[in-house]
Amino acid sequence: MARNKLNERQLDVLRRICHGETPVTSDDSGLATTVYALRNRGLVTMPRADGRWSAVPTEAGRQHLAHTDTTLAPRPSAPSTAPEAAELITRLQQAGGTLHITNPTPDERAHWRRVLHAARADHLVPDGHHLQHTGRDKGDLTITLRPGPPPRRSTPPNETVPVPDDLPPETVHPAAASAPIPTCPDCQPRARRILHALCHAAEAKNFTVSDPETGSAASLVITIGGSSFPLSFHEGSYEVPDLSGAKYAWQRVTARTTRPSHELELSLEHTYAHRGRRSHWGDRQRWRLEDKLPALLREIAHRAHAEYERLQAQQRREEETRQRWLTAMQQARTALLEDHRLKALRTQVQAWQEATAIRAYCDALEDHPTTTEVAEATTAWTTWARAYADRIDPVPQNPGLPDPPTITPEDLRPYLRGWSPYEPKRR
Repeated sequence: MARNKLNERQLDVLRRICHGETPVTSDDSGLATTVYALRNRGLVTMPRADGRWSAVPTEAGRQHLAHTDTTLAPRPSAPSTAPEAAELITRLQQAGGTLHITNPTPDERAHWRRVLHAARADHLVPDGHHLQHTGRDKGDLTITLRPGPPPRRSTPPNETVPVPDDLPPETVHPAAASAPIPTCPDCQPRARRILHALCHAAEAKNFTVSDPETGSAASLVITIGGSSFPLSFHEGSYEVPDLSGAKYAWQRVTARTTRPSHELELSLEHTYAHRGRRSHWGDRQRWRLEDKLPALLREIAHRAHAEYERLQAQQRREEETRQRWLTAMQQARTALLEDHRLKALRTQVQAWQEATAIRAYCDALEDHPTTTEVAEATTAWTTWARAYADRIDPVPQNPGLPDPPTITPEDLRPYLRGWSPYEPKRR
C-alpha cells in the first residue's frame, strides 16, 4: 500500500491502467514519469517485451484504487455545457463551418469534447449536418460543421474464438502442445488452451501455424503468404514486501519479491514496419485475453496485407529500375556504335583529303619548270607519292558500314551516366 497520498494525476493514470480500454505502454511518453512513480510505490509493474514496457496493476494498486474511490467525497458536478454547445453551433455557422483552437491544454480538450457531446445529445446540430473534430489528444483542435449525415464507423465483425474450458492432452493442437509457454504452472493449462483455440481459428482462415525456430522466445508462429508473425506469451507480475528475511515483527522490511499476477498477454514482434500498430493483447479489468483473440488475428491479417502491398510496391520499383537500366544500356550501345562509325568516317575522310592533297601536290611538282636531271628525280618522287595516295584513298575501295566492334561492359560505362554496366544499380 502506498505510504503517501496520490495526487490527482497519479490517480487518473492508475485508473486508466486498471480500468482503461487502452493499455499504458512506453508509447505514452508523457505518462512515463507518473508510471515510474506508481511503480516505486508498488502499485504497478512495468514488464518489458521487445524493448517496450507495459504498465500492469499490482494487487496493491487495485486495492489502493478501490479504497480511494470509495472514500473520496463525491466531486462537484460539472457545470452545464448546453449554453456553450449552442454558442459553438452559432460560432461555427458564422465562421463558415470551421473553428480552430491552437494547441489547447488537456483540460481544455476535455472541455471541448464535453461541449461537442452536449451539442449532439441535445440535438443542437442543424438538420442535414454533423460535427467532426481532429486533435483529440495532441496538436491543434479543429471543429467542423459538415453537411450530410455523419460517416459510418466501420466496426469489426462480431466474431469469437471459442476457447475450451477443458482440453484433454491428446486433443491439443500439435503446435500448441509443443509451444514453450513462459508462465507460472497455474497458468500453463489456460495458456495452452488459448494457443489451441488460436491455432484452429488461424487454420480456419487458411493461415499456417508452426513451431518457432530454435532459440526463439516466441510460443507460436502464424504465417500468411510469405509473411511470418511470431507470437510470444507473457505473464505479468507484481512486487510485494519480502518477509522471509525479517527476524523480528517490528523490523522494517525493505526487500521486495516478485510474484506472478496470473494475467496473461500475447504480443506480436515489435517492428518499425508496423510502427504505431497495436502489438499487445492481454487480461484487463473489463476483458480477458480470450476475448481479444479475434482482434489479434485481424491485426495479423492486416500486417500480412501491408507487407504484401509493400513487397508488391518494392517489386514494381525494382522492375521500373530494371527497365530504366535496360533502356540506358541500349542507349549506351547505340551511342558507342555511333562513335565507332564516326571514328571510321573521320579516318576515311582524313585519308581521302590526304590522298587528294598528295595528288594535287604531285601535279604542281610536275608542272613546275626544271632541268632534265631534276625532272627525272621529281618524276621518281611523284610516282611513289601517287602510288601512296592510291593506297590510302578509301574511295576506290567503295567502303560501307564498318563492322560493329566487340563491346564489353566497361566499354559502355562512359555512356551510362552513372548506371552500372553490370546490374540495374547506380554507382
